[in-house]
Amino acid sequence: MTDARDDDESPFERWDLDPTEGPTAITERLRELAEAAPDEATRAAIRAAWEELTRHPARRFRAAANAHPDSHGAAGAAPPPPPPPPPARFEVELADLVMRPSVLAALGLEAVAASPLPAIAPEDDPLFEAE
Repeated sequence: MTDARDDDESPFERWDLDPTEGPTAITERLRELAEAAPDEATRAAIRAAWEELTRHPARRFRAAANAHPDSHGAAGAAPPPPPPPPPARFEVELADLVMRPSVLAALGLEAVAASPLPAIAPEDDPLFEAE
């Protein structure tokens, strides 16, 4: 970590930080790195990264957006489980389309729904008349 790196490199990548973490987690990780730093130059670089990432939310967002996502996880770790299968498609039955009694009551149509349908043959039904 003490080698000279490009200034363009994301602090998340340089210091192995998780871009999804907030200021508290970033502070804790950089504190650990600063305590383990071998020299003052490294501590100063860590301090500069801490200021950049915790005091300036827009800069932290820009650095996180420019960080490469971790695509492989820990070495030797099992791959993530596959996503669950989508739920079974709902088959619509005729009974699903019937107005429920509570809806009929709310609309004031209980009497209409309870009345029998007129016994009209399809050829005599005015709805089927050709114009």
